[in-house]
Amino acid sequence: MKSAYFLVPILILVLVIASCQIKSKKSTEMLKYKMGKTISVPEPSGLDLTYDNKGFWTVSDETSTIYKLDGEGNVVSTIKVNGDDLEGITVVNDSTLAVVLERTRDVVLLNTSGTEIKRKNLGLKGKPNSGLEGITYIPENGHFFVVNEKKPSLLLELDPQLEIIGIDTLKFSRDVSAIFYDKRNKCLWILSDENQLVVKTDMHGKPLEKIDISVVQPEGITIDPDGKKLYIVSDNKNALYVYDFNDE
Repeated sequence: MKSAYFLVPILILVLVIASCQIKSKKSTEMLKYKMGKTISVPEPSGLDLTYDNKGFWTVSDETSTIYKLDGEGNVVSTIKVNGDDLEGITVVNDSTLAVVLERTRDVVLLNTSGTEIKRKNLGLKGKPNSGLEGITYIPENGHFFVVNEKKPSLLLELDPQLEIIGIDTLKFSRDVSAIFYDKRNKCLWILSDENQLVVKTDMHGKPLEKIDISVVQPEGITIDPDGKKLYIVSDNKNALYVYDFNDE
């Protein structure tokens, strides 16, 4: 009888492990690679659709420049930003963008003509090249979510005045390199450069799905409004990649 009781927790553990493996397998099948294209942006980092969803915004940490791309990934205009090591970008409205600077830990709001509106230093400490990597905007309340790359990897919530109102530590990967808010599903999508990983999380960075990708040095992510396509930019390859979401 004692041996039977001893076997029960083992069986439960086996079932839990099997369940996790099934979920992991399903997660890898969420995305289907469609295409990749080299873009004329040196070391692109950060990605968002334009306000009209007809093109993209990305940034270059090499040139400290914002690039507007058309739907095919061709550069149509540029905006120079005051500061070094420009990383993530997000669209706030039809005339306002927000970007982050990794080394100085600054968040910058500017209009699409290039005029700076506001700059806020978040006061985070750490190695210069392990700072802010991505930013995304939450239109429902005007908040922003920002990710700090590593040592530690952090998810920070900012109010409309760019004050930090929440911090969560992210432990699902060696680093984090980009973030996107999915308003259809009220969740976040976070990239890991070092792990070559897409992670769907709740609003506190708790993983819901993990998806391995073959993109080298992925540093920007966004999803179309219909939730059918996912886009990623590679810093290393200067390329834009398109994935289709598989129907579940």
